[in-house]
Amino acid sequence: MMFSAKDKAALTGLALTVVLGLSGCSGSSPSPDAGATATSETTTTAAPSSSGPATARDGSSLLPTTEVGACSLLGADQIRQALGDAAQEIQTGEVAGTVTPEGVRNENCIYPLDASGATTHAVILEVVTYPDEASRAGADPWEAMMSPTEVTGLWGEARYATNRLSESTEHVLAVAKGTQVWRFLVSQPTNTPTWEPAEGLAVMKKLAESAKI
Repeated sequence: MMFSAKDKAALTGLALTVVLGLSGCSGSSPSPDAGATATSETTTTAAPSSSGPATARDGSSLLPTTEVGACSLLGADQIRQALGDAAQEIQTGEVAGTVTPEGVRNENCIYPLDASGATTHAVILEVVTYPDEASRAGADPWEAMMSPTEVTGLWGEARYATNRLSESTEHVLAVAKGTQVWRFLVSQPTNTPTWEPAEGLAVMKKLAESAKI
């Protein structure tokens, strides 16, 4: 999948660049609520590599899929309830994750919304955990969001945006608290119907509430 320079500037970190061949939803959960459960469908777990952790182009180490717990926060049934008809063809959740040399841990859960598996038509949850609050405060949780607006009533400081790209429209909700940032993203191709911003915000808040955020 190819993006223009403008589109690349708007993408939410690793969430839209991971390869969907990585799979599995077991492992520790990054949820702020240890009692939170999800109803995700059965997923597969990739076999561990015998040659040690792989390294991404930016120097980050790729996490074993068994250590990425993002899919435990948000299940396919919860997504269906929030998105309605837009999630009729939702696929099994897949995960990928990295940790930077500075200790920033990035976990992604991707639910494709059709059999193509394209991230331009998917629900993506990204959980970023910083080593301390100072390093989180030095980052910009809203940097990949176009004209974000403040959102109240969630677990932490939150912003919502509608990113209109050349190949897709993204509804993005980011929540920041303590050492963590949670990003919920619904990406829909430009040739399919999507929600107006107010409707999109309502859908994204349902996803965040389902994840106990």
